[in-house]
Amino acid sequence: MSRRSLLRYTGGASTIAIAGIAGCSGNGGDGGDGGDGGDGSDGSDGGDGGDEYPNQRIEYIVPFSEGGGTDTYARQIMPQVSEILGVSIQINNVPGSASLRGAGQMVRAEPDGYTFGGFNPPSTPVSYLLNPPDDWELTSLRGVCGYARTPYVMYSNPDQGFSELADAIEAFDNGDITNMGGQQRGGIVNVIAEIMKNNDEYGLSWENYVGYDGGGPLVQAVASGEVPVGVTTDASGLSAAEDDRVDVIAVLSSQGSNVFPDVASVTDQGYPNIDYVGQLTRCMWMPGDTPDERVQTMSSAVEEALQTEPVQSWSEETGNIIEYNPPEFADEVLQQSFEQIPENVDLEALREATN
Repeated sequence: MSRRSLLRYTGGASTIAIAGIAGCSGNGGDGGDGGDGGDGSDGSDGGDGGDEYPNQRIEYIVPFSEGGGTDTYARQIMPQVSEILGVSIQINNVPGSASLRGAGQMVRAEPDGYTFGGFNPPSTPVSYLLNPPDDWELTSLRGVCGYARTPYVMYSNPDQGFSELADAIEAFDNGDITNMGGQQRGGIVNVIAEIMKNNDEYGLSWENYVGYDGGGPLVQAVASGEVPVGVTTDASGLSAAEDDRVDVIAVLSSQGSNVFPDVASVTDQGYPNIDYVGQLTRCMWMPGDTPDERVQTMSSAVEEALQTEPVQSWSEETGNIIEYNPPEFADEVLQQSFEQIPENVDLEALREATN
């Protein structure tokens, strides 16, 4: 798929190629990346408490730090959703516990349609399965929509001179490097790192796993040389790759990356398929008891937002794929994660390795 793939329709779902790293600002932002503080509309909190929905400011929770893929998408899409709905949307970054802190806030929020957020199976489900909370259930959430598919990629510091995955494997084997970077311990990238270490056909023999609060901080760590290699989404590292601050040495999804179309996938480089953890399905969610009509209102607004000119222009410039799918799709993806992950991953062994 080229970077200029645009709109196509498959069944009931519209598939739109959009992408990027720049965005509007969010909570506490200074507006330097294109926004006005993340509200995305005219700044009015709006509403008089009546029955019309929506009529007051909406909170969108990103359970990761600023600068990562989930944050990047939110800062492009939410201003358009805000304009469509006629109310402001505040983006709030709530990192911690490998995305469980923010996900927990989504679950516990009032089910009135004024709080929703995004996370990305199988990422947050893996975190939940490894360290299940005592007081809330991830599967209680209601899907709003699916909006993107994003592969993970492996980045390296340019000083290492790596051009492919085999170079990193050799450097770990020789003891030239020892540290592997990713998101927080217990998260999906930690699981990927363990799989690539323990699978004999990969043999990525890192000694120390260094966790970060999202893709943005991980890319910065690789660029600075704090860690020699690391894994996060392709959306997180586009800007750094374009500036030659990081190298991209492998795409972990067999389907490749629309952001980095010239980078070979791990399967193309001769390694086993790990698609069950090698790519994300980005979805949005509301608390479990949110009324149907409010879920559908928000889902329709997101679908419309993805087709706006600003989002389409963002797509053409950078190439990330977004695929709109309806609420039931998000519900199904979440359920499949809870079924497939235990079948493919030794959770107990990983729990011991990551704790």
